[in-house]
Amino acid sequence: MTTTAATRAPRRLPGVLLGAVAVLAVAGAVAVFVLRIGFAPVLSPSMEPGFAPGDLLITRQVDTRSVDVGDVVVLPRPDAPGERYAHRVVEIDRSAAEPLVRTKGDNNAAADPQRLRITSAAVPVVVGHVPWIGRVALLGQYGGVRVAVIVFAGVCLLVAAKRALW
Repeated sequence: MTTTAATRAPRRLPGVLLGAVAVLAVAGAVAVFVLRIGFAPVLSPSMEPGFAPGDLLITRQVDTRSVDVGDVVVLPRPDAPGERYAHRVVEIDRSAAEPLVRTKGDNNAAADPQRLRITSAAVPVVVGHVPWIGRVALLGQYGGVRVAVIVFAGVCLLVAAKRALW
């Protein structure tokens, strides 16, 4: 039986898809380190209609002194250590060495009650978003899902290596 191009094409499709995913992963890693890009899932409806729960925010680290009123920034929650939130800067006080900001969710009636002192040299500012992808990012917080993704990636690499060698 002879092998035709039509029968080889379906066999190559998984390898091509795996290669495309690998290229995208490398491009994403380069963007993270070179362009100082970051990602943050939207957890609440406080920024609707611009950003809905489940959206993935794309952020860029900018110098703290360049943050201005109207920017959407990702800051640590003062009431929940280790968690962050994204709100719009509505007021900024630069009279001290470290800026003091007040933020507000676009969907909230009033500004956030606390003012936050920005002590870091750079702040993540939202430069874009991808609808719904944040839901996938949130799955990573579960240990079982992380293990499953790692095992799946390992199996894909083994299958790709086997196909390349045989």
